[in-house]
Amino acid sequence: MTAPLPLRTRTISQILVLLLAAMGAWLGTGCDSGGAQQDFEEDAFLAPSGFTETDVDGLVANTDQDDWRIAPAYTGLLRVSPAFPNPAGAVTINIPVNVFQFNRIAGGLALRTSDASGRLITLDTIPEAASPGGYVFAFSSLLLQPNALQRVFVFDGANRLVSYGDIRVTRTGAR
Repeated sequence: MTAPLPLRTRTISQILVLLLAAMGAWLGTGCDSGGAQQDFEEDAFLAPSGFTETDVDGLVANTDQDDWRIAPAYTGLLRVSPAFPNPAGAVTINIPVNVFQFNRIAGGLALRTSDASGRLITLDTIPEAASPGGYVFAFSSLLLQPNALQRVFVFDGANRLVSYGDIRVTRTGAR
């Protein structure tokens, strides 16, 4: 039979156990936020499934809860408002962006979509988006595939996904 540990040894052991438990909880939290970012990115690259309907002035008529969410890594740094007009004929489409903090968006922002062969193409850029302020992506609907629901992506200058949304193109014919 072994003798009980002295009080001092038990206290150190208890502190070590608590410290290890706290470190495990801290590491688990870090992994969880990474998991949330990964889930967001997986959702972004699913097929488009709906769109936020807006008029020519940007007023929202119907909301798609999946559109224009902000990636967990960028929460609180910016807001991306719904594209307008949506649905869009042969018009200029606008996507407002508000940046709230200095130097937290590396290399500005780029708006991209997939072309008919699946390659990402750039629709517009906002290189000055490292500074707080209101900005607008503006591009021609002729850059999008006709008569389709198309997903567009917002990336930072390091090609990290920031947001995404779907646009219904109602025009027919070639680009």
